[in-house]
Amino acid sequence: MCFASSDRTSVEESRHDLLRRIGEHRAAIGELETRLAGTLATPAASWPPAGFYFTYYVIAGILIGILGSLVSFVFHVVGSLLVNQDPLLFLRVYGTVFLGQKALTTDDLNFFMLVAVVHFSVGAIAGAVFHVLVNRFVPDRPLAQVLCGATYGLLMWVVNFYCVLSWLQPRLFGHSYVLELMPVWVAVLTHVIYGLTLGILQPLGRFVPYQPEAS
Repeated sequence: MCFASSDRTSVEESRHDLLRRIGEHRAAIGELETRLAGTLATPAASWPPAGFYFTYYVIAGILIGILGSLVSFVFHVVGSLLVNQDPLLFLRVYGTVFLGQKALTTDDLNFFMLVAVVHFSVGAIAGAVFHVLVNRFVPDRPLAQVLCGATYGLLMWVVNFYCVLSWLQPRLFGHSYVLELMPVWVAVLTHVIYGLTLGILQPLGRFVPYQPEAS
């Protein structure tokens, strides 16, 4: 009888100890769940981002810049076909920056790919700069953005042709092939079309934060 009573007491104490430990674990789990819920709620509380969403406008500007370069590219190709000219002549002319006079006669596909990649890369970078500046200083003003786009295109033409290529290419190959072979009106119109495309597409790149519907 004494041994049975001792065993029963030991079992009850062991059961009490297990229940106590389970309670402690449940309390610890509850605390961890509370901390986890607070951690997950932090990003939602900071949405939308405060101030100017710089990263978004850079990425959106890159995409818009690529579209602007594509429109400029198509303008060159279609214009050349309309006047029965080599549709890739403008790539050859721009390619003289890399190969000099050899670019005018080469048929190397890698060469044309290189020039096209540079063309779209410059357009993407310029598009990002324009998109950030316009949405920082003249947001929600479509007409002003289109006018700024045309002006921006003209500014790019002046800088690219007369502040960079006019001194860089003669030092590399002895001639300003781009300035000599590219008609001024074609260069101006191409850059203006690029800038206008940037301005017209600005509404597509406007940041509109997602707001969940009220339940």
